[in-house]
Amino acid sequence: MENTNLLHYRDRRTHKPKQKSKLTNIPTDTRKVAFLYIRVSTDEQADRGFSQRDQDQRLHEYCERNNIRVGRVIYEDFSAKTFKRRPAWTQMLSELRKTNGRLCDMILFTKWDRFSRNTANAYNMIDILATLNIDPNAIDQYLDLKIPESRIMLAVYIAQAEADNLRRGLNVVVGMRRGRLEGRWMGKAPAGYINRVQDKTKYIEIHEPEASHMRWAFQTIAEGAFGTEAVWRLAKERGLKSTRNTFWANIRNPVYCGKIIVPADEHNELFLSDGKHTPIISEKLFWEVQDALNGRKKVQRFRLETPLTLPLRGFLTCPDCGRVLTGSASKGRPGRYYYYHCKAPCKARFKAHEVNEEFERDLHKFVPKPGMAELYKEVILDVTKGNGQNFEVERKKLITEISDQQNLITKIRAMLLSDEIDPQDFKIMKTQCEEKIVRLEASLKDLKENNEAKTDLSAIVDEALIRLKKLAELYKNGSIEQKRYIIGSIYPEKWTIFDNEGRTAKVNPAALLIYQINNKLWNKKAGVRTKIRTNSGLVPSAGIEPAQFPIGV
Repeated sequence: MENTNLLHYRDRRTHKPKQKSKLTNIPTDTRKVAFLYIRVSTDEQADRGFSQRDQDQRLHEYCERNNIRVGRVIYEDFSAKTFKRRPAWTQMLSELRKTNGRLCDMILFTKWDRFSRNTANAYNMIDILATLNIDPNAIDQYLDLKIPESRIMLAVYIAQAEADNLRRGLNVVVGMRRGRLEGRWMGKAPAGYINRVQDKTKYIEIHEPEASHMRWAFQTIAEGAFGTEAVWRLAKERGLKSTRNTFWANIRNPVYCGKIIVPADEHNELFLSDGKHTPIISEKLFWEVQDALNGRKKVQRFRLETPLTLPLRGFLTCPDCGRVLTGSASKGRPGRYYYYHCKAPCKARFKAHEVNEEFERDLHKFVPKPGMAELYKEVILDVTKGNGQNFEVERKKLITEISDQQNLITKIRAMLLSDEIDPQDFKIMKTQCEEKIVRLEASLKDLKENNEAKTDLSAIVDEALIRLKKLAELYKNGSIEQKRYIIGSIYPEKWTIFDNEGRTAKVNPAALLIYQINNKLWNKKAGVRTKIRTNSGLVPSAGIEPAQFPIGV
């Protein structure tokens, strides 16, 4: 039975709690108390937990052989380089400091590399424990730290583990670089891909529906209809699971066009290797997105906060001062009235519902009349028959531009050797040329893929014509984003309001062709063409007009 006639007292030298018998006043348990510290390393984590059980067994057997009482067993599941990043150690040290080290006499572990692999951190922690009268030690590499010469062996043990750690780190860096050179993605797959393992070989493959969401995001950014922040929010509504910062990093990552970034080192510059995975987008689309993000591509963006009653806000210019009109609502007795208006001091102001109605009527002229849809289809198919010749012309043009950039690199390299330019200027010029070459090669690759792809153009045109016949209906029933997308796709430039009617100087060429087929080619004209003219003679559309046109739906 447990002896109840015991009292606790504190040793004045070590401040450790000891027990004395009330009857004999003699300490009953003079054994030292040890905390057992068990920690795994990066390589031992692959052993599925066998290392921890082995350390636990060996430490308990050591305490039994040496008559040491086990106070607590601390399991550390984090292989951290510093003590601050070890949760279990941090909690234990906090408790020891609160009790001034009275809970134990020593902290035992199997080897000194379990304690630390950094010499400076190890010595610093040993000094902290010394102020609490606690001795850390390794059962396989036991050292009496009270002997000054033992510090030499301690330095050897920890420095050896530190050197081994640094060597492993270098091996990992070299291995990851080799993997990137071979076109393999290293790490967790980005959005749109998923990690796979086959025959002990790791790779990434396309994962739906996230891949479709990322493809849509790239295409939308390249079109310029929405800002990047708006595209991210819309992609989340579509189902994309990505934080804002991650999304920004992803749209900058060439992995989506089949490239892997190989970072620069002391001997090589950063470059892109061909990935072994299947790309989600083309290289040409990726670089178009980068141009849009870097501001090289002029795009027309609008905010999502535009109310449904003001779809033309941001697309109109003031006839008096030329600034872009905004829109807002005014309160009246019956309700709210919406206006397109300029900013002070300009007083230009237009009723929103009148301008909106004029635009909806104006859309009818782009709806193919009965029989004109077939003619429009024939025109497109006839034009695309000469794509073979156009392909050769464009291909030769791109090859010539690539050759010019390569010759320019050769020229500036000769200038560097002759000391005509300094190394810093050479590096900048060479980087610019190489970036142009990458973009030109991406365009060339995209051109070849489009030429080789056997696309059923007839089916695509039929689908487009079905939607075109319902253009006015799609606009009327669409959301604010869909309305503004239709506006921007037909009219790339803004309107100027005159007498409550919109006028625009430029219309999308495809929309203008539809309008010409509807308007000018409706009746067959007599006469003989005697001269081939290089200019089309097309007159820009008047924009929003009150004229009515038949609808062939």
